[in-house]
Amino acid sequence: MNRTKLIIALALLLAGQTAAKADSRIARFCGSDHVNEVASRDDVRPNPAGFYVTSLREQVSEGDPRIILSTSDDFYLCTRPAATPDMDTSKALLLMHERTVKYLFVPVIRRDTRGPS
Repeated sequence: MNRTKLIIALALLLAGQTAAKADSRIARFCGSDHVNEVASRDDVRPNPAGFYVTSLREQVSEGDPRIILSTSDDFYLCTRPAATPDMDTSKALLLMHERTVKYLFVPVIRRDTRGPS
């Protein structure tokens, strides 16, 4: 019985360390007080070309440096404004309320369930 409790405690300790590691990367890339911007469980959809973020209507292709593999069970999304300072005024005004993917944290187990390419 004690051996079982020891194994469970060890598993919880390791899971906590993994979650803390993922949280520190999210804080480093997205900001310390960032909140996950995934709109729903089905907001990020794996496909053969990469991942489609439904709420942003944006495809993030396989190999994109904005994709970060994570040990978490869920997708985690942080965005940035789509308008940039180097755009002309009319295009910046058009995109003023739009957002685009800054980083997409992808669970390793979900990444491998997309099927054959």
